[in-house]
Amino acid sequence: MNEQPPTKQPKRDLESRSLEVSLARLSEIERDHLALFKAMGEVYGGAIYGMDFLVWGAMNRSKALIAGFRALVQARNLICAGALLRLELDTALRVFAAFLVEKPHDFALAILQGQHVRDLCDQSGKKLTDSYLVAKLEPEFPWIRRVYDRTSGYVHLSSVHIMSALTLSEGEGEQGRFEVKLSEVDKPLPESLYIEACDAFCAASDILLQHVRGWIFTKANPEVVANLKVQREAPRPENDAQPSAPADTGKAAPLS
Repeated sequence: MNEQPPTKQPKRDLESRSLEVSLARLSEIERDHLALFKAMGEVYGGAIYGMDFLVWGAMNRSKALIAGFRALVQARNLICAGALLRLELDTALRVFAAFLVEKPHDFALAILQGQHVRDLCDQSGKKLTDSYLVAKLEPEFPWIRRVYDRTSGYVHLSSVHIMSALTLSEGEGEQGRFEVKLSEVDKPLPESLYIEACDAFCAASDILLQHVRGWIFTKANPEVVANLKVQREAPRPENDAQPSAPADTGKAAPLS
């Protein structure tokens, strides 16, 4: 059996020209969710594995987060939208973690049974903490540490929330004036902030879908993945060439 993965990871611009373009990209990602969800259920005769449960949950969560994030951006509620961006990044990190462990299906079922990802280990024995997962992704996605740190400030009560309630104004003398708001609507902010948030959300979603594609390829091509594992584990002379890279599934290496 040698089915092909549905589609390769689409190449999206990292920076949108307008908020309208950013929101349209979210709609594209929603369509990708539906196509990949359907493909995952069809490949390899519809067989179900432990990883399917993890990916189903991740994609359902992501689909819900997209809907909520879009509505909050349109309502100019960046306080909540920023927190949802952090949750989308969390989803991507945890699916990525399955590509680092010795037994991905056991890992997925452990999560289903309530274990915390941070308490589990990768193949080298390293705990799968958020910091470790971000560091592993950072070479390919240099922006991820900055976005993770900034959006964590939206999840936990921080200076982000204090400053969002204050508007400073020029006053007479050395002491300025400030206003305090109590509203779900942001104080006036440049549109570029909303565009940046949307683009970051799309980038986090693309990391998730990149690894969903990797799982679909793995599920559809068990013989290919088994051969790749044998090649990786076979002893090689010190000066021997490295084995060829895994098949292109949208950059995410197949699970093994």
